[in-house]
Amino acid sequence: MKRYNYILISCLLLLAGNITGQDDIDRELKRTTTVQKDSIKLLLKQGDSLQKAKNIEEAETSYLNAFRLARKTGDKKRIIQTGFRLERFLSAIAEKHENARHIIDFVYDFCEKVDDQDCLAISTIRYGELNQRQSNFIKALQYFNEAMQRAENTKSNDNIWEACTARGLLFMDIGDLDQSKIDFKQALRHIKDDSDYRKGITYINISASFSDHQPDSTIYYSKLALQGCKNNKTSRTCNLAYNNMAWSYVQKGMAQEALALINNNIDFDNIQYNDRDSLYPALMHTLAFIYFKLGDYEKAITHFKIAERFFIKKNDVANIIITKEDLSKSYEQTGNLAASLKLMREIKPLISTLDNIKISKEIAKIESKKLLAIKEEQILDLEEENFKIGQAMSKSRWFSYLLGAFLLAALFFLLYRGHANRVRFHQLNEELSLNRLKSLRSTMNPHFLFNSFSTLQNFILKKDNLKANEYMTELSGLIRNILSSSDSIYINFKEELQILQSYINIEQERFSESFEVIYDIDDTLVETNPVIPSMVIQPYIENAIIHGFSHSKKKGKLIVSFAKGTDTVFCKVRDNGIGRLEAERLQKEGNDTIHLSIATRNTDERLRILSRIGNDNANVRINDLIDDTGASLGTEVIITLPIINEHK
Repeated sequence: MKRYNYILISCLLLLAGNITGQDDIDRELKRTTTVQKDSIKLLLKQGDSLQKAKNIEEAETSYLNAFRLARKTGDKKRIIQTGFRLERFLSAIAEKHENARHIIDFVYDFCEKVDDQDCLAISTIRYGELNQRQSNFIKALQYFNEAMQRAENTKSNDNIWEACTARGLLFMDIGDLDQSKIDFKQALRHIKDDSDYRKGITYINISASFSDHQPDSTIYYSKLALQGCKNNKTSRTCNLAYNNMAWSYVQKGMAQEALALINNNIDFDNIQYNDRDSLYPALMHTLAFIYFKLGDYEKAITHFKIAERFFIKKNDVANIIITKEDLSKSYEQTGNLAASLKLMREIKPLISTLDNIKISKEIAKIESKKLLAIKEEQILDLEEENFKIGQAMSKSRWFSYLLGAFLLAALFFLLYRGHANRVRFHQLNEELSLNRLKSLRSTMNPHFLFNSFSTLQNFILKKDNLKANEYMTELSGLIRNILSSSDSIYINFKEELQILQSYINIEQERFSESFEVIYDIDDTLVETNPVIPSMVIQPYIENAIIHGFSHSKKKGKLIVSFAKGTDTVFCKVRDNGIGRLEAERLQKEGNDTIHLSIATRNTDERLRILSRIGNDNANVRINDLIDDTGASLGTEVIITLPIINEHK
């Protein structure tokens, strides 16, 4: 009996020893996991500090080590968190887009394996943002549309806010401010807590989606964003709000109030920024513009230079050109015409790069509207089809089978037709955008710029400073207006008229006022300011001046008239030059090698494309004017342009 007691006691002691050993193992595993998690946090914090110190290589190493350690732990939350942090750093800071794509691929595949729908939605947004940074705007839009669908399926307000905000920023980037405003306001509806910092960000985005012509709306939403700045006035969101408000005050002619707003609320010494952030150069440009409006041109020049330097670091071509133009105007006001002219020459090689970027965005903007329209149409079609299928199934199963087969065939047909239409519209839009680029380059052709700069140089050499200043102001204004209007294939009537008048004034000076110009403008057009196709009229005016007047012995007379129809604008360009027949004869003899025939052919092609996409009113008619003896009295060109819409 004692023997059995000994055996029982031994077994109990052995079991107790095993239990104690397992507890030690569990405690050790828990301790190791805690150490690893703390190490991941430390590496991420270290990466953030190195990034702020602009030590990019070491920051990348810290983020990579954090990601590798997270993968070793197998902790889903850590893997997703560190993966997204590493991807954002690689794409937005280090600009290693392919490396960033590999990280997103890994996170996306991982989230698919663990069936994390929230993670898949965010990963899809990251794919879109990466393509947007690489200027693949259509691909980015497709990812954002998919992300919005995924976010709605998860019913997560946070995911929907992320998707709407990302797509809204894309629309703002390509110039579709109306659609961006819709997405930002939809994002706002999914913020349930008034203290959420994202509310201020969303208000800032909405304020930025208004044009310079709507300063009151920008100020209103910027003030809403500032409601969350009571305890932290130095945050990026608050600085953006003050910047937007200050810029809007300047647009309203309140430069002194704008300066006070910035001086009282923005601490430039404590602004956190990096070379990829647009906040600091935007603040510098706003401050410079305020000083320019106040007439303090030296301070304006100082701040424009700072803004220019940071925009160059960001490789922001559009803002580089804008800042150089403003800097040129500032030098012009101080009488330093040489520095002003130098900056205008620096702009010239940037124009081609900007044109390519703007064409890409213009095509993306047009294509995005088609994609959104097709998506809405497909949703409506599917809803209607589902309703019909439901009715059919209630009557007969066989009938529902037949109806289902028919609807499936119809759906394939609609999808095929939609694809064909998308291809056709894409081709037309690309043709229109490329033709518009040709028109822009025709207006800004090297011969015209060379002759204009030569005329300006002649004034400078003659020390006719007043004339040089006036001519420089007119030329820089023309270049600035042409570049500003190149954001779209359409333009407001007033802006188009200003471009034409500037061009004619420059040509009058160039030809020593050998011709006079008479304008006959319908007051209704000035009041309603309709939107019309841009860069159509100028080549015919150029034809009249170069072909019509340059070989004429009598003083030239140019008549430019505009009249408003029901949904059209009629423009007449009339000259008393040598006429088309004589101009063609001189051109064949080799006396006239100007590019104008190409320019007018480009314009004719553009009008043809506009007609193909539904603007049937677009056309041009040329009349040869002759007297009773058959001698030429000049040429009359009648251009009919469609009104896209009207703005008061």
